[in-house]
Amino acid sequence: MTSYYPNGVVEMPGPPPKPNELVRKQGNPGRKKLPELAAVINLPQINDEAPSHLSEPTQKLWVQLRDLATWISETDRSVLLLLCEKLDRRADLQARLQNSDPVLYTDKGYAYANPLVGMLSTIETEIVKLFSLIGLTPADRSRLGVAEVKRASALDNLIAKRQAK
Repeated sequence: MTSYYPNGVVEMPGPPPKPNELVRKQGNPGRKKLPELAAVINLPQINDEAPSHLSEPTQKLWVQLRDLATWISETDRSVLLLLCEKLDRRADLQARLQNSDPVLYTDKGYAYANPLVGMLSTIETEIVKLFSLIGLTPADRSRLGVAEVKRASALDNLIAKRQAK
């Protein structure tokens, strides 16, 4: 069953489909009809510096993602920019909250939550969704088949020590 929402978002039940790259790498076990490789467009990777309006920490993140997350392409630029801007906004909200109390009181003494707490929670939810959209969560990297965290073996450690000498 497909759910349609007023904002145009369509939700499909079950897990998202595997990317074609991963299906090809696995030898196409389900014999799914895949597009011809000749018809697949190679998207250029993001390769420029971070926009100047971003804070220094998010500019560093931009460069780190550009260098390490090689699957992020030029067509993902707007999502990456939005992610960085939301991270800057989150830092601003956290700074404002540190200078305020999480619970505020009306002039009659009634307590209510500081609106910054709700705003911070909302932006953090949006940030997680953006991380997921461009494959930056462990589950999404695994689903995309682009990266895997591996523990260094004793042999890897020995080779690293020898190369350091």
